[in-house]
Amino acid sequence: MSAFKKRTIQVAGIIDEDEARLLVECGVDFLGFPLEPVHGKEEIAEETAGQIIRALRPPAHGVLVTYLSLAGAIWSRCRNLGVSIVQLHGDVALEELERLRRAAPDLLIVKTLVVRDDNLSQLVDEMDRVGAHVDAFLTDTFDADTGRWGATGKTHDWSISRRLVEHSARPVVLAGGLTPENVQRAILDVRPAGVDVHTGVEDGEGRKDRCLVEKFVEQSHKGFESI
Repeated sequence: MSAFKKRTIQVAGIIDEDEARLLVECGVDFLGFPLEPVHGKEEIAEETAGQIIRALRPPAHGVLVTYLSLAGAIWSRCRNLGVSIVQLHGDVALEELERLRRAAPDLLIVKTLVVRDDNLSQLVDEMDRVGAHVDAFLTDTFDADTGRWGATGKTHDWSISRRLVEHSARPVVLAGGLTPENVQRAILDVRPAGVDVHTGVEDGEGRKDRCLVEKFVEQSHKGFESI
């Protein structure tokens, strides 16, 4: 799909129109909208998210980040929001991925892979199992202390993500604890097709900070230019 390109920068957790405008002005490619999160409170109402997403113009795109697991519900939510990109952050059966692909052949499907300390072989198997039905993968961090995956503010073992990048026939986006300070090194170590950040560019009140976003974008570009 034309919306996905190498050197993609995604920022997740948009909470309102002002924040979305800030990210677009800073050169962010993908704006992630987590709905019905398993962990934590809802950050934005679906109606508001849809209004923001439909107002975006390329090269900026809205991304539905969802824990939904049934193809019909996922595709219905995508249509309601007007998104052409969905990040499946929960467990989705192979049969449901097949149904989703048949129902929405032009939908860009990104499947999250949750990295733990010792699950490389499991993630490789998952890549091989679902790779024919998705367009990209995103590696994120499992927090054993809280049971959360995503928006943990914690990094994982980047060597696992690097192995997944090397194995995958699909683009791999790196997430998990990225900040303006570590994103360049992360790109050099992992060599992903894109990077994703949430809490790493937020201020103390949980809003995206322009200076942090600008620095994250700058450091990301420096990293991508070096690989």
